[in-house]
Amino acid sequence: MKRKSLERVGWPTILSFLLPGFTGFLLFIFIPMISTLGVAFTNYSGGPNWKFIGLRNFQILLTSPQFHQSLKVTLTFAVYTVILQILMGLLFAVLLNQQLRGKTFFRSLFFMPNVLSTVGVSLAFSMICNPALGFANQILAGLGLPGSAWLTSTDTALMSIIIVTLWMSFGYYMIIFLGGLQSINPALYEAASIDGATGFQSFYKVTLPMLSPTMFFAMTISIIGSFKVFDQVFMMTGGSLGGGPAGSTNVVVFDVYLNSFTHYKFGYASAESLILLLIVLAITLIQFRNQKKWVTYDI
Repeated sequence: MKRKSLERVGWPTILSFLLPGFTGFLLFIFIPMISTLGVAFTNYSGGPNWKFIGLRNFQILLTSPQFHQSLKVTLTFAVYTVILQILMGLLFAVLLNQQLRGKTFFRSLFFMPNVLSTVGVSLAFSMICNPALGFANQILAGLGLPGSAWLTSTDTALMSIIIVTLWMSFGYYMIIFLGGLQSINPALYEAASIDGATGFQSFYKVTLPMLSPTMFFAMTISIIGSFKVFDQVFMMTGGSLGGGPAGSTNVVVFDVYLNSFTHYKFGYASAESLILLLIVLAITLIQFRNQKKWVTYDI
């Protein structure tokens, strides 16, 4: 009866449900994306006047020390963040997949930072990491350890942002890994136990291979997300005057922001965005190409 009712639904009705989502995609994703592609080949700096300059923006970018520095900072952030997010997410997922008292509470507790506002968390940690008055150095002093300059030193500023990012996001990857762990067939562990496998051998020979599709998915979204980092850098390093000290936290997306809305070099900033897109696309394609070597889809 329900199937007949669905069959009677015409295309106008179906399209009316799809229209809001399609309109949002068109206005906020597709048109800006095509506009960025076009503006990247111009000297557009706002207003009605602009000129087509071909690959000039890309030539300047490839020889720009500031862009190279931004790219280096972004890659450093991505490497540390992705590795630590995956390791911490997997570790806590394995721990909270055991029969422990209060595991539901701890799962919620670790996931909770992920639903908090990035702006609010970044502001809170800016105060916590204040070298003179912040709570972090008071804890270190209480433990008899020397304080840190945190966000005010070129040696520790980026790592401070990485720590805050990890605190906010590892719970999300923990939930993804928990879903993967609970989808593994228990018969595989029973077979491993009958064969005399130890706990580590079961983890290495059963858990990791069966979890590889989940790990591949988590790595893919973690890499894409790490290259797009902006909010934490903006809020924790001084807003539109941030990216410091001495450019040590000036990631590519923040540099795009500065060139667009501080220096009004929209064409140049669009070229930066395209290069970032190509880098992320290349890494993702390499991941998909090499997944056959280590991802196991057989159950």
